[in-house]
Amino acid sequence: MGILTTDRPAVGVKRGDRAQLAANGRLAAHTHGAQGKKPKTGVSLGIYAKYDFRASKTDPETGEIIQFDPMAARVQRFILQSVARSFFPKSRLDKCLRIRNKFQSIEVWKSREHQTAHYSGLQTCGSVWRCPVCSAKIAERRRLDLIDAMDAHKAAGWCVNMLTLTCPHQHGDNLGDLLSKQSKALKLFWSDKTVKSVLFQMGTIGQIRALEVTHGRLSQQNNGWHPHYHVLMFQGVNVDLGRFDDAQMRDWQVRLYLRWANACKLAGLGEPSFEHGLKLDDGSRAEKYITKWGLEDEMTKGHTKKALHGETPFDFLRAYLADKTDKQAAALFIEFANTFKGKRQLHWSKGLKQRYLVADKSDESLAAETDDAAHYLGMITLDQWRDVLAQPVDCRGLVLKLAASGGWDAVVAFLDSIKGAGVRS
Repeated sequence: MGILTTDRPAVGVKRGDRAQLAANGRLAAHTHGAQGKKPKTGVSLGIYAKYDFRASKTDPETGEIIQFDPMAARVQRFILQSVARSFFPKSRLDKCLRIRNKFQSIEVWKSREHQTAHYSGLQTCGSVWRCPVCSAKIAERRRLDLIDAMDAHKAAGWCVNMLTLTCPHQHGDNLGDLLSKQSKALKLFWSDKTVKSVLFQMGTIGQIRALEVTHGRLSQQNNGWHPHYHVLMFQGVNVDLGRFDDAQMRDWQVRLYLRWANACKLAGLGEPSFEHGLKLDDGSRAEKYITKWGLEDEMTKGHTKKALHGETPFDFLRAYLADKTDKQAAALFIEFANTFKGKRQLHWSKGLKQRYLVADKSDESLAAETDDAAHYLGMITLDQWRDVLAQPVDCRGLVLKLAASGGWDAVVAFLDSIKGAGVRS
């Protein structure tokens, strides 16, 4: 009962279309392989009880992730997704990677390149703001687009500099109101004649803008929500800020800051400080600023990375997971998720994607993609999937971790150990 009858894919069948990625001409194809040989040793089921989903170590000075086990990180994201879905019942998030797509079987695949495992045949919500699982997948694909564009730009002898814009914020600010005013300030800033003149002098041909937000509830001052923009500025030959003397850099910095401060005041935000309001960095300085993540990850994973002096939205999920009495963490995550719903993660200036042949894809389509070269491990029946979902601790990520480290035998052994849980529940 509940057995899915879809046949296993044959060896060599391609999954999806070959897609030529712009700029560097990489070729990605999904190739189905035969189910691998069974390992000689079985899996110890004790891993389920003892498993620690902490995925990373952090730099003690910056709080940035410096190394991590990708499958352990995936386990954590599934657990955090379960926390998030409890805040949004009957939503797409509530069904994400829990309900199978119509007429599709639930399958487990393993990436040949990364040695990680993933599911196919399950619905995805495609929410980059609410869902830790979809968010990570979407961000990684956006990151690859950024790398391709930046590599192509630099290969032409040009450079990428970085601009950071911050507006005043206080404890008790409404996030939606803050973002609305900040958006108004940004429009005033980009349309300002002085700003246009400075950007022209710097040889700017385009930009990619990302919005990052943290919250300072754990700090002594607690200035509440802290939204700010990171802007990658694609600029012309010999405009690497590291080549200019301090006087020229200071002149550009002061002129841009004065116009940003004026834009913030006109938008009703108040005047940002010179120290924190605007920062102009060359590529090397930007990399140092964002430490181990790299320039591209700063742009795509600003809302997912762990912060030392401010909590990210997904840190709220971690806090609530650790302490269910932390109602503030739940309320702040809900405020964030509702405020950011429908917003774009990255904004590319007009013509920049076309210039570097970057495809314009929605978050939903990226979340549904499986573009790693992967081989088929096995199929999970509906009864077995009910058993997985019936576990008191979300173990969807654990199934994938077992698949990646122990192969299909490890998955089967685990599924056998929880057999009937879905019926009992």
